[in-house]
Amino acid sequence: MPAPLHPSPPDTPPTRLRSLRPDDAVAWSRYLSLPGVTEHTSWGDVSPEALRHLINSYTASPVDRRWALVDADNLLIGTVGLNGIDLQHRRAELAYDLDPRWQGQGLATNAARAVLAWGRATLALVRIQATVLDSNTRSIAVLERICMQREGLLRAYRQVRGQAADFWMYAHIENTASSC
Repeated sequence: MPAPLHPSPPDTPPTRLRSLRPDDAVAWSRYLSLPGVTEHTSWGDVSPEALRHLINSYTASPVDRRWALVDADNLLIGTVGLNGIDLQHRRAELAYDLDPRWQGQGLATNAARAVLAWGRATLALVRIQATVLDSNTRSIAVLERICMQREGLLRAYRQVRGQAADFWMYAHIENTASSC
């Protein structure tokens, strides 16, 4: 049986995952541009043009995959995916975002959990990691709910709006003991 094209989240009506399309760029930009949404992230340019370019790069890339999290009307409410997929070393980095109007319902958690399972089953990944700005408490909570383990603080890891910022490294390792 061929590998599924995208992960299937657990029962999370009224949402589902589908391929990200260039016409999603406007909706993506709209919620990423809301006050406070990117404050605790390393997002830079979130214009529709920049996001359309990013979506097109995902389509062409063998190392980055991202899906649209959509509502019952097939409208974008978030994204989730894997960056830096390295099949030789069987690792990748989890990334996600969610329109604030949909937060607090477990949707990011369920979508991230589905991508972890998909990465293991479809790509045979052993390590799936995530980096999160040390002030991003909502994202840290998602990572901990999907049983990712905090490995350490990466000091001055990435430039965020012109300033060196600290990020926590989280990882989910195949076959490690966990209370989750």
